[in-house]
Amino acid sequence: MAIKTDMQAKAAKLPTGKRKAKFAVSDGLFLLVTKSGKYWKYAYSFDGKRKEASLGVYPKVSMKVAKAKLQDVKASLADGIDPNQKKRAERQANIAVTRQQRKQAEEDANTFEVVARQWHTTHENRWSDKHAKTILRRFELHVFPTIGSIPVAQLTKSQVADVLTAIAARGTAEIAKRIAQITRQVLEYASDRGLIEAIPMGNVKTLLPQCKAKPMPAITDSKRIGVLLRSIYAYEGSFVVCQALKLLPLVAVRSGEFRTAEWSEFDLEEALWTIPAAHRKLTKVAKADPANVHLVPLSTQAVAILRELHQLTGSGRYVFPSMRRGRPMSENAINVAIHAMGFDDMVGHGWRAVFSTSLNEQGFNPDAIERQLAHTEKNVVRAAYNRGDYLGERKQMMQHWADYLDSLRSDVLVGR
Repeated sequence: MAIKTDMQAKAAKLPTGKRKAKFAVSDGLFLLVTKSGKYWKYAYSFDGKRKEASLGVYPKVSMKVAKAKLQDVKASLADGIDPNQKKRAERQANIAVTRQQRKQAEEDANTFEVVARQWHTTHENRWSDKHAKTILRRFELHVFPTIGSIPVAQLTKSQVADVLTAIAARGTAEIAKRIAQITRQVLEYASDRGLIEAIPMGNVKTLLPQCKAKPMPAITDSKRIGVLLRSIYAYEGSFVVCQALKLLPLVAVRSGEFRTAEWSEFDLEEALWTIPAAHRKLTKVAKADPANVHLVPLSTQAVAILRELHQLTGSGRYVFPSMRRGRPMSENAINVAIHAMGFDDMVGHGWRAVFSTSLNEQGFNPDAIERQLAHTEKNVVRAAYNRGDYLGERKQMMQHWADYLDSLRSDVLVGR
C-alpha cells in the first residue's frame, strides 16, 4: 500500500501480529509504522553498506517536510557524503556551540559586581554590621561604577589598576589601599570558584602612594595624665561609661576587645581576664589557632572596679552593655566622654601607647610589655626563641602600673 497524503499517513496502521510495517510514499521515501510510533525513512547504500536515513517523526514532521529533507539527503549522497555522518557531525557542532554559548552566558552573568556581592554575602557574618556596610558602600561608590559590569573573567590588570589609582588621585590613598585589599579577596574568591584562571592584580605597593602612618592620639606627659585621670574620676556620665573610663587605663587592651568584654572571660578570684581569639584583633597566629588566648592580669584596683560593675551588669552577657539590649557599648562611647572632658589629643586606644611609653621608660622588661600588649614578634628568628608568657612578671608589672596611675591621679608620684 502506497501513501500519498498526510491523511493516509494518519490512517496507516500496524497489521495485526506485526511488529512493524513499511508504507511506500515516493522517490524511495517510506513511512515506518511500529508500536511506538510512525517514522519517515529513506533507505540508501554508501560504501557498499545498506543504511537508513531518519527524516522525522509523524505527525510532528509532515509528509511535505519529510520530502524536503529527502532532497537534502540525496544532495549529500550526490556529493559523496554519508547523510548520517553529516547529521552526526552537525549535531556535535551544535552541541559544541551550545556549550560555548552557555559558558559565555555564565561569564557574562558573573560580572565583578555580581561576584563581589556573592563574596560579601558569604563572609558578612564574620564582620560587624557597620564593617559589612562600609565594605559594600566602598564598592558601590568607588568600584562598581567603573568595572562592576565587566565579567570577572574578562577583567584585566590595567582596569583594576585604573580604578585604584583614580581613587588615590582623589586624595584618598588610604581608602584606595583598603579597597585594593578587599578587591584582591573578591578575585581570590572568584579564582577558588574557578571563574578566573589568574588574579588580575599587580603589586599594590608599587602602584599606590604609600600612606604615612598617623600616630594614635595619646597623652604621654605624666602631669597631664594625672589631670586626665582626675577628670575621669570626676566625670558625671552613666555608671557603665564611668567604670569603663576608670578600667581601660588599667588593662591596656585594644578598644574592641575592651568594649566587647564578656563576664564569662573574667575570673575575679584569680584576678585574670582571658580574652579568646574570637574577641581579639586577630593576628595570623590567632587565625591559625582559634584556641589562642590572651591573658590579662588584673590589679587589685581593676578587680575592685569590676566587682562594683558586676552588681549592675553581672547578670548579663557583656561587662559594658549598651542601652540597646543585646549589644556591647558603642565604639565611640569612651572617646566621646574623653573629648567631652576637653582632651582632644587623647582617645581610649591611646592608653596602650601611654602604657608602653611609661613602663619602657621605667625600665620594665620590653618583652613582658610587648606580651602584655599582645603584640606579635615581627622578627621570625627572635619569635622562635622567645615564646615566654612572662605571666608572673606581668602580674607584678600590672599592679605597679595601677599604683603608678593612682599616684599620678593623687599627684603624689611613686617610683619603682
